[in-house]
Amino acid sequence: MFKYLKFNKVKDEFTTYSFTSSDDKVSVNFFSGTSEDIVSIQADNEVHLDALILAQASIINVREITKEEFKAIATDSCQINRIRDIVKKEIAKKYLPADEIAMLKKDLSNGKRVVYDAYVADCILLGDKLKSEIGY
Repeated sequence: MFKYLKFNKVKDEFTTYSFTSSDDKVSVNFFSGTSEDIVSIQADNEVHLDALILAQASIINVREITKEEFKAIATDSCQINRIRDIVKKEIAKKYLPADEIAMLKKDLSNGKRVVYDAYVADCILLGDKLKSEIGY
């Protein structure tokens, strides 16, 4: 199970307060390059998730958000863009950009186009799997 959290990173003269992971029963996925500070946290037991949330410094104002809100913030994060790059590289292992353009011009029933579309769909599924592993 996942929970999605927004928080405020706070810097004072000596310390930076941020979301911390101190519980080995909870996986914390940090997202960078976003307009707001967010994390997704995952555990088998909601009690562990709630305990980690309660353990955070109050100064960072941790609050739970919906998955939809989280996805809207995380959509251009470095982590999601990295997964997109993985998908592009997987496609590029088999098809050059010129080949892809040529495939897109073929009729949907063309044998080569069918094979291409199936391969791209498999690559997209890989990306979706990687995203789901971090709560996206």
